[in-house]
Amino acid sequence: MDGKTLYVDYSRCIGCETCEAVCGFIHDTPRIHMTRTRDGLMVPLYCRHCEDAPCAKSCKKGALVRDRDGALVLQPMLCRGCETRQCILACPFGALFLTRTGVAVRKCDLCAGRRDIGLGPACVEMCPCGAVMHVERDTVPELCTEESEEALKRVIAHIRPAVKRPG
Repeated sequence: MDGKTLYVDYSRCIGCETCEAVCGFIHDTPRIHMTRTRDGLMVPLYCRHCEDAPCAKSCKKGALVRDRDGALVLQPMLCRGCETRQCILACPFGALFLTRTGVAVRKCDLCAGRRDIGLGPACVEMCPCGAVMHVERDTVPELCTEESEEALKRVIAHIRPAVKRPG
């Protein structure tokens, strides 16, 4: 699949929470969330805009669709009223979040409004250590290092202790 996605190198992340703060500033409700792992590290949970997205497959309303750039985005008018929240359970990365607003679920849309005017995702531009990247999907394997893979394994073990990493 073509298009860009977010990639966080957890081995470079310093847990400063800048990505979550700027996302909340841009969108009112953050679409990337910090969590503390079992070993005490603060790390962001974010949507990977998966090629074969389990969240989109589980949504009976068809509320999760691809936009023109290949980002997996939520259609809020279709999302209203679902009581099962199967998309949240289906996401292997813990990247869909319940809200207390009119829209029941939130997720990253790669800053669609910013992309419309030629800008990138705000979290990428504000990350002080360069851990959050907006990259072509096919370049992600090139970015992976032994350290980043080990850090990712720790995060996945925190999110889904009994589930192995997909893909």
